[in-house]
Amino acid sequence: MAGEFGRYIDAKRKGRGPNGTDILLKDIAEAMGKTATYLSDIVKGRRNPPEKELLDKIADALHLDDEEQAEMLDCAGRDRKEAAPDLPDYIMDEDIPYVRAALRRANAKGLGNDFWKKVFDDMDEED
Repeated sequence: MAGEFGRYIDAKRKGRGPNGTDILLKDIAEAMGKTATYLSDIVKGRRNPPEKELLDKIADALHLDDEEQAEMLDCAGRDRKEAAPDLPDYIMDEDIPYVRAALRRANAKGLGNDFWKKVFDDMDEED
């Protein structure tokens, strides 16, 4: 049974090809340098979503905008039960230890989406 990532990829390929046709799995797989069987196994949930480099190739093949690509990365992370593949390098950057400290503190305090939305909104005000 397809996981969240597979359902997302399957939905996003619909109507995005030339003249509103569906983008074929074989075309996405070719852009990745993989076989259609490999990608089909991912879409059907028989394999985990691939690493970041291949996810970037999928995003390009599907013509995803930044928001759609971020959602795709989140889906991949959830299916893998890991952080989204674009985040670990930032989270683990030795030059910014307060990222990990803030996440741990927020986790220990049980802070949820309301807290992080305020942080996010406050960052927009600084721009």
